[in-house]
Amino acid sequence: MKKGIGLKLFLVASIGLVLVARTGGSAPLAPDKLPEPVANTFKTMFPNGTIAKLDVEEEDGVMVYDFEFSAGGREKEADIAGDGTMIESTLVVAAKDIPAPAMKTIKRTAKGAKLGRMEWLETFYELKDGKIIKLPKSEIHYAVEMSRGDQKAEVFVDPAGKVTEAPEWVSAKPVEPKSEGKTGK
Repeated sequence: MKKGIGLKLFLVASIGLVLVARTGGSAPLAPDKLPEPVANTFKTMFPNGTIAKLDVEEEDGVMVYDFEFSAGGREKEADIAGDGTMIESTLVVAAKDIPAPAMKTIKRTAKGAKLGRMEWLETFYELKDGKIIKLPKSEIHYAVEMSRGDQKAEVFVDPAGKVTEAPEWVSAKPVEPKSEGKTGK
């Protein structure tokens, strides 16, 4: 009996991952459900890492496991492909840790917006058409969240201060479902 239940749970989990892959959304995942290559890479790269949040999502045709965790008293993130390839590593930093040219561009781009979470990112691979492509050398970027009124955005810059991903301002307010029924007439 137990074998049948295990198979059913496996099928339900597999169908869930397929649905996530088709919709492009992320889904929470328990650390004990990680594929072995992903778990091995995480344990090797971050032996003292304590996972706070774990999601799986299809990005450009590749299943990517997004870890939010702490290690050595620092907040970190990592993106690891289903085959165990470390795509990107992130460290939460303070403004003083960002090079002056990058910070100057961040402030200019913010145009007075309040600066929030700041991250140092190192990218080793890019994803394209279902393939994992090794970069000639890893790329360093700084990402900074910004808010102004009920708007939020994030900007990415390289250490020299070049904007690599411009902010797209969106509403910070949750979208409320339209009420049906009463029209007030």
